[in-house]
Amino acid sequence: MKEKKILRLGERELQLIFAFEERKQRLFTTKDAKAVLGGTDASVKNVLKRLKAKRRILHVERGKYLFAPMESGKEGLWTEESLAAVPFLVGGDGYCVGLLTALNYWGMTEQIPIVVYVITRKKKKGLEAFGARYVFVNMEVGDWVEREFSGAKVRISSVEQTIIDSLAMPRYALGVAEVAKGINAARKVIDWEKLTRLARAGKGVARRRLGFVLETMGLKKQSKALEEKFAGFSWLDPHWEKRRLGYSKKWGLMLNVPKEDLLEFKNGH
Repeated sequence: MKEKKILRLGERELQLIFAFEERKQRLFTTKDAKAVLGGTDASVKNVLKRLKAKRRILHVERGKYLFAPMESGKEGLWTEESLAAVPFLVGGDGYCVGLLTALNYWGMTEQIPIVVYVITRKKKKGLEAFGARYVFVNMEVGDWVEREFSGAKVRISSVEQTIIDSLAMPRYALGVAEVAKGINAARKVIDWEKLTRLARAGKGVARRRLGFVLETMGLKKQSKALEEKFAGFSWLDPHWEKRRLGYSKKWGLMLNVPKEDLLEFKNGH
């Protein structure tokens, strides 16, 4: 019978773990560790190196660590705890969880995202941590609300902002047809005045896509509020097959998504 190797923890390793357990702190920096352990930078780094080797912490970014491994869902799907890590990983206020992750959170899609999409003002490389994959999308952070996940306060785009952002960057929301499905699912809770205001204040092409989608869905009053002059034509869905099915001169769009796909939700799909 093969003996199982027991990974023993040293005195300073236990000191650090007990300190963070007492604080219920899972996310920490090298500076936090030094405040607990004292000593030289080199000695602190050695403790962290040993804990990393024993898989008690994960080095997710320069000077940043996750303590007490987060449990990932089936097939590595995001969990509340992976959302709780977002503020720490971003390291500032210029962010919000959004796009497909927010669509799922607000019940606007049945698709389970295998990544956590985070909108940030600064460019940032994606990373993986304990089964969760983070993708940072560099765009303007719009309207958001604060929610609590596993004890951490996290910013997540509002229902209305999620729609605008998803139409501005449909590649991170499974396409315009999926957003149309989300709008239908949330139509009773959408603040239509707010949605119109955000659409007019944001990227022009998102407003035009929204207007076209709403009009196609039969929401004439809501789409009319978005009518405005435009310059040049854009694809309805830039990440769909670029095959012209027609044009919308009213909205300045090259149509490449069949109407039946935009209205697929009517068939219960």
